[in-house]
Amino acid sequence: MAIITLTTDFGLKDHYVSAIKGAILSQLPTVTIVDISHKIEKYNLLDASFILKESYPNFPQGTIHLIGINTELSGSGGYVAVKQNGHYFIGTDNGIFSLLFEETPRDIREIAVESTDKLSFPARDIFAKAACRLARGEDFNSIGKQKEDLLQRIPFRATSMGDNIRGSFVYIDSYGNVTTNIDKRLFDQVGKGRPFIIELARHSIERISKEYSEVPEGEVLAMFNSSDSLEIAMRNGKAGSLLNLKINDSITIRFQ
Repeated sequence: MAIITLTTDFGLKDHYVSAIKGAILSQLPTVTIVDISHKIEKYNLLDASFILKESYPNFPQGTIHLIGINTELSGSGGYVAVKQNGHYFIGTDNGIFSLLFEETPRDIREIAVESTDKLSFPARDIFAKAACRLARGEDFNSIGKQKEDLLQRIPFRATSMGDNIRGSFVYIDSYGNVTTNIDKRLFDQVGKGRPFIIELARHSIERISKEYSEVPEGEVLAMFNSSDSLEIAMRNGKAGSLLNLKINDSITIRFQ
């Protein structure tokens, strides 16, 4: 059974999400539609890429992911379909794919805009149509002509220098847990099992917890989450707001 996921910044109040779903079901009534999120911060490609990156590998290969974020053509490289890691992605070439994937995709198709398509709502009138074509089993190459490259947005990546790792906060979830761009591989590679101190603007942490319950209620902790990214949290509290942590703020780990 074909699966189409939706990731947008349209919210849940307006008609936009239901209109996309209706357009998909009108073309392919048997398809399964899954909402990844419609509460992405408006026009925030980093926010969208993080949520989709954490979600899509859990779906079966062959799943089609429709991305409705900052869909305007102005300043973009057009509308595209991308095949990567066994999944299909449909959206605007606005830089989101460079944030979503570690490597630049090779299978890129430029979606042709027909004269009857309404450019004011491409997620419904262009993306949904392309998604249904793939869901019906049409060959990926038939979606459009080959496109050689995608617009790039270079994210700030965690770096190491000597005994230190410097990273930044990339996502704050609804519980106030703050995810960084420091992964366990880099932590282990630089740390080599040595004692360390994690330096925040107003707090420091000297151990890695395996779960939230390892610390008393209200205490700040650091742990590697299910994606092996370093996370700063507070048991039964909101670390982001209570510690005044913001997206793109820096975090430093110093090893002894």
